[in-house]
Amino acid sequence: MITPTIFASQAGARLDSNVTTGGGTDDTAALQQVLDLAASGGGVHLVMDGAALISSLRVYSNTTIECRNPDCGFFQVAHSDCALLINAHPSAGELIDRNITLLGGTYNQDCKNQAHHVPPEVHYTKARHIVVAISFFGVENLLVRDVTVRDQRTFAFLVSNWRKVTMENIRLELPGYIHGGNQDGLHFQGPGRFLVLRNIQGRTGDDFIALNGDEESNGEQSWFHPACTVGPITDVLVDGLFVDDAAQVVRILSRENSQDRITIRNVTGNYRSFGFYLSAWDYQRRGMQGDFGAIVIENVDLRQTKADYTYTEPFLFRISGRHRSLILRNISYHDPVDDRYLIHLEGKTDVPDMGDTPADVESLVIDGLHLQDAGLTPQTRPYIRASGRVRRLVIRNSEIYCAKGKQPVFLATVGDLAQIDHLVLSNLVTENLAHLISDPGKKIGQIETTNVVV
Repeated sequence: MITPTIFASQAGARLDSNVTTGGGTDDTAALQQVLDLAASGGGVHLVMDGAALISSLRVYSNTTIECRNPDCGFFQVAHSDCALLINAHPSAGELIDRNITLLGGTYNQDCKNQAHHVPPEVHYTKARHIVVAISFFGVENLLVRDVTVRDQRTFAFLVSNWRKVTMENIRLELPGYIHGGNQDGLHFQGPGRFLVLRNIQGRTGDDFIALNGDEESNGEQSWFHPACTVGPITDVLVDGLFVDDAAQVVRILSRENSQDRITIRNVTGNYRSFGFYLSAWDYQRRGMQGDFGAIVIENVDLRQTKADYTYTEPFLFRISGRHRSLILRNISYHDPVDDRYLIHLEGKTDVPDMGDTPADVESLVIDGLHLQDAGLTPQTRPYIRASGRVRRLVIRNSEIYCAKGKQPVFLATVGDLAQIDHLVLSNLVTENLAHLISDPGKKIGQIETTNVVV
């Protein structure tokens, strides 16, 4: 069967809107009629040769939506309070919708004219769903390339229950920033396998990338959407994140579902509150310890701006829960604007609603840390705080240069749960530290050093 290619301008759409400013005629009915041609499984290729005002569109298997340039695409009708785009058969079980492709264009949700969640009169944790820009529940073979999402009300993308997803050259634009608005970028819930994210750019008001095997629910269903699921996430490559003052960069969350075989590399730009949060959230309330397998994060150069979240102290890396293997390679840390932690291995928390589980890490390798702190900001905290347990901690091929008179601590054990069974320091050069290691409670078992210059 030949898949028909249909231009929006030839299908009754007026295309008199603007992807930046909106306005024009509601083209939802005309465009949905084209997309419904794929309902029987034959597929359709819709070419957007202009900008359409829409409320929401459903896409079926074997559908391609192609926008001819960034000025083509969609602007959402005010107070639609739903996703701009969603797959036709949202599913928490079977992968029903397959072979969906979005190519080019701009998807503008007009965030300040949409509700955060529906129904809006209840607390968001009891809502039927939050209002995301683009959502897919139960999909296989999803390709998104050269797409701009602008002014998402909450998440730019929400994807759960998926297999074989590729997103490349994605731009996130957020002139309509809303403080505390959950304006995430790409948010993935499990179960999912085989994910590739390449060249993701822009700004978000919350997590730039979220890989959340588990997420909060109201006891019966996720408040994200009735079809939104939780489950393991495996086989992930994230290559090229370029953040423009994003509130938070990468969150990887596991309560009981595994996060395994994940590589994140080539991350640069400016961020506000945290860089990487590997979290086993809600331990005190539920007793779940997390399940993190093999994770590699490499080639990171993020610079801080002013933190704007108060629920946790700012940090570049924070690690909690059970981890089998975590490798941090080629990490650059330059002139922090405050005394945030470079790496915080979680212990006990006194914040009532945080309840994070203490870190319990089999192997943590820090290979190539380039710390150059010549700024005037006092560093009252240690760069690396170990408040949980690490069985094998290796720090190698690294340099730590600080301004004279600053005299910070590089690595400190803090708290009752702190424990490092075996610490290896190799090929390490430091300057102007007060202490390379602070271990007042004798929480470090064995220390090996090779070629360490202090």
